[in-house]
Amino acid sequence: MKTTNKLLAAALLLTLPTLALSQTPTQPAPEADAFAPWAASYKLSRGPLTLGYADFALTEATGSDCYQYRYNAKPVGLARLFIGQLTEVSDFCVADGEILPKQYSFTRADKAEDNYVLRFDQDASKVRGPGEQVRPLPESAMDRLLIQIAVRDFVVNNKPAGTLPKQPRGFTMVEDDRIKTYTLQVMGYERVKTPAGELDAIRVERIKDPRKTTLFWLSPELGYIPVRVEQRKDGDEELSLALDEIPADMARPASAGEPEPETPERKGPRRR
Repeated sequence: MKTTNKLLAAALLLTLPTLALSQTPTQPAPEADAFAPWAASYKLSRGPLTLGYADFALTEATGSDCYQYRYNAKPVGLARLFIGQLTEVSDFCVADGEILPKQYSFTRADKAEDNYVLRFDQDASKVRGPGEQVRPLPESAMDRLLIQIAVRDFVVNNKPAGTLPKQPRGFTMVEDDRIKTYTLQVMGYERVKTPAGELDAIRVERIKDPRKTTLFWLSPELGYIPVRVEQRKDGDEELSLALDEIPADMARPASAGEPEPETPERKGPRRR
C-alpha cells in the first residue's frame, strides 16, 4: 500500500493500554447481519497527532442483495498540506454467501494522477483497470475496501455459539498495482478505548508478515462494525482509525433511573 494512501487503514495508540485476549465475551452478543447497512464516523491518528476524520457507510444498492460501501477521509491541520480528501467506493453483491465485487474507485482530491477504477468481471474472471489493464481475477478476490466487509462476514457467519472461529483465513486483495493474499486470524475479545468510549470488541489480526501488521477490532454490541483499525510497520510506525462517536441508531438507551452520560465537547477542527 502506498505511503500517501495509508490514511485508508488508519486508533488512539498512546491512549490504548495493552489488553489481555479472551475467547469468552463479557456479555452475550446480539444477533447480527454481516451486510446490515450502517454508517459511522472515525478519527484518523498517528500517535498523538490527529490527521483527520473519516466517514464509512454501507448502504443497500439497486439490485437483489447488492450494496455500496463508501469511505471518505478529510485531513485536518498540517495533514492538509500533504494530502487532500480521499474517497473510496466499492460496489458489490452477495450470492450464496459469497461477496462478489463489481466496481471499486479511489479518488484523491489533490492528486488526480493517483485516481483509478477497478471493474470486476465475474463472468470472465477478469479485473479491468486501472486504465486498459486486464488481469486474471483470482477466486474470491476483492478490492481493499471490501476486506473490512469480508472480515465482518467472516466473524459473524463463522462463529459457533459462544465461541470464535480459530482457523486463519486468507483474503485476496486486488489493488491498482498488485494482487496479494493476506492471512487474518481471530485472536479473541478485548475491551478497548475509543473516542466513543470503552467497547467490548473482537480482535482480528493480519499474520504471517513480520514487517507489516493490520489489526481490526469489531464490536458485537454495535453489529460487528469496526470500532478500531490499526496499521503497524516494522514494529514502530503506527497509523490508526477509531470510532469517534456511537452511531445514533446503535446507541443504547440509558437504564431506568440512570442519567444519560454527557457528550464531551470535541476539541479541534470539525469534519464538516
